[in-house]
Amino acid sequence: MPRKYETPEILHDAPLHDGKRADFHFDDFAATFARLIASPQTETPLAIGINGAWGSGKTSLLMRVKNMLDEPKGEDGKGKHRFAEGKEEFRKCKTIWFNAWKYNDEDELLGALVRVILQAMQRDGLANHLKAWLNDPTQKSYDVVAMFINAFEASFGGLKFKLDLQKHAEPSPFEKYAAFLDYFNDAFELLLKSWTGDGILAIFIDDLDRCLPEKTVQVLETIKLFLDKQGCVFVLGADISIVQKAVENHYNNAGITGESAKDYLEKIIQLRFNLPPILEKAMEDYLRAQDKTKVDEAMLKRWQALVAAAEVNPRRVKNVINDLNLQWFMAKNSRQVEGVNRDDFICWQALMRAAPESFVKQIGDLSELPDIRHDFVLKAVKWQQGNDDEKKELEGQYAAYKDFKRLRGVLKQISFSNGFTPEALEALIYMAAPPPKPEPEKITVDEAKKIVEPELVGSEVFAEVSSRGKIAPPSERNRLVIGGLEFLRIPTGKSVMGSKDDNELAGDSEKPQHTVELSDYWMAKFILTNQIFSEFATATSYRTTAEEKGSGYTNDGTGWKDMKGADWKHPLGLASDLKEKDDHPVVLVSWEDAMAYCKWFNEFYKTELGNLTLRLPSEAEWEKAARGAYGNEWPWGNEFDKSKCNSSEGGKKGTTPVGLYSAAGGDSPYGCADMVGNVWEWCADWFDDAEYKKRASGSVVNPLGPQKSSSRVLRGGSFDSPQGNARCAYRGFFDPTDRFGSFGFRVCASSPS
Repeated sequence: MPRKYETPEILHDAPLHDGKRADFHFDDFAATFARLIASPQTETPLAIGINGAWGSGKTSLLMRVKNMLDEPKGEDGKGKHRFAEGKEEFRKCKTIWFNAWKYNDEDELLGALVRVILQAMQRDGLANHLKAWLNDPTQKSYDVVAMFINAFEASFGGLKFKLDLQKHAEPSPFEKYAAFLDYFNDAFELLLKSWTGDGILAIFIDDLDRCLPEKTVQVLETIKLFLDKQGCVFVLGADISIVQKAVENHYNNAGITGESAKDYLEKIIQLRFNLPPILEKAMEDYLRAQDKTKVDEAMLKRWQALVAAAEVNPRRVKNVINDLNLQWFMAKNSRQVEGVNRDDFICWQALMRAAPESFVKQIGDLSELPDIRHDFVLKAVKWQQGNDDEKKELEGQYAAYKDFKRLRGVLKQISFSNGFTPEALEALIYMAAPPPKPEPEKITVDEAKKIVEPELVGSEVFAEVSSRGKIAPPSERNRLVIGGLEFLRIPTGKSVMGSKDDNELAGDSEKPQHTVELSDYWMAKFILTNQIFSEFATATSYRTTAEEKGSGYTNDGTGWKDMKGADWKHPLGLASDLKEKDDHPVVLVSWEDAMAYCKWFNEFYKTELGNLTLRLPSEAEWEKAARGAYGNEWPWGNEFDKSKCNSSEGGKKGTTPVGLYSAAGGDSPYGCADMVGNVWEWCADWFDDAEYKKRASGSVVNPLGPQKSSSRVLRGGSFDSPQGNARCAYRGFFDPTDRFGSFGFRVCASSPS
């Protein structure tokens, strides 16, 4: 049987020049402008600027003003203007429409503008005007007019004068004559007077903000220097902020910037009107007034999400609706809508329309981990719609997107059905029908009675923990302070580990990307500092590996070398000290030194720890704390920023105080500082590449790495590491007795499993 296709219907995007009544009060605005321009009390010359962003309706408004001036009342075309009431009298108006950006390739826009005016004169019977004019013996400056008209090459009837209405590659005679401003002005004023009489010439210049900067300035100077004449009114449609930038760029060497550029524009544009922002209610009314075949009830149910995706911009709203319709009919005609929830489809399309490229890419990067990808989308909604505690907990996970207003606006307005599974999400992404739902398992009534609600875990358990051993308030349930160390809770759940095969920054040892599932634990917010480590060393008279061996590897500016006397108290050798470095990471500590610290802490702070144990994090725990559940490349997101970490790109060439980059947004999704850069951090695991790849092939819960190897894992890179190594997924490894001036550690705490 032949397949039956359906045709999508869309909203047109052409400017509303006339006919159907305009929305958003544009007819009222247009009538006001038309009355102003045609009023005998309005002195000319006058330049009016209509300011609005792309898609806000500037062109529609300009067209409606022009048509109101063009079309009088009365069947004979000689009646009053349509906006006139009673005995009101208005001047007759001639109008010109000039798309300045279409003439970007012309050397002089003055020539193009005058050519457009003369073409309008020709269509309106210029030859008859000129014939009567030239036969008038009282007419002055006959030779000037003749010279002006002779500069053009198109013949007018029996007159012996020529008029050039075409563009030429070579400079036309007109362009040469135009240099003589006195002649040009006299001639053009006489032509203008002959055509308009005592009326008005209204010149509408649309999309000025689409011109190149130098052309924008040419238009403005043409208005001011050449056509600033009595009887002329200019109406310019543009985003004035873009025009101001064009003026700044063009006159940068002359120092016309900022307020100077604003003053420059005010001298040319005497009257300004800013298109007001459109209320959401007005946009709702607009959508409800559309044909139901184009905006159906399902879309109207989600009108707030669709409007948010378009930033309440009329053109963008139409585009969102049209794109959504097209996608839906594509899916219908390819028979891929069976089992697709229409509301989920609309919410997903709105989300993708509003999402920045980085958000879409992060979803794409999780394509091989559908459960994580699904969780990422649902948590994004909760980030904007959850209670205060939920929002706060998710702030770090979505910190990279906090400045994207459209994304946040849509996330506040969408929700997904109970049937929005990882498989359903995949169907929406790939526009493919989801697999059929499995038949529910049948159980007896007696079996059903045995089913009980599972015990609360995760956040509810940790709600009982606080630094004082009491129930912490909601705002502190993710924070713990013990022994001067601040800890942040990393919640139970699945997370991304490793890198995709196509990641050009990734080494082979961090592949393949896979999912791990970790129990709750507490990660130290900061790398251990010199001050904190000194408390341990003083209390125990502990001697580090570097102190025992009498040397450590440090960089004195000429490269890394084993330097005699270098240890945690003397990071650059015996002549150095820790002056003004109490808050810097402790360095030149081995893995064994870190373990010794953990052992002491567990004994000394046993009471405060309660059922928690202090230890080094596994590399899986370290990675989740660094990049969040969804696999950020760097703690703050997927774009490198040298201002957010102490890597080699920053040029510090040494350690910096812990937390220095927190204010710049360098913390991890959970709030941990310096997770990349500053110093490498020891982890609990032995390093084994083969073991890593083996465990990545299956379901991994609380991985601890191999039982034995020759090296221990280090993570995060240091001040000496480039961005490729100072990444959340990068895996370093060294002998557990190695001690470098770029090696430090942070600790974590957890309850016994």
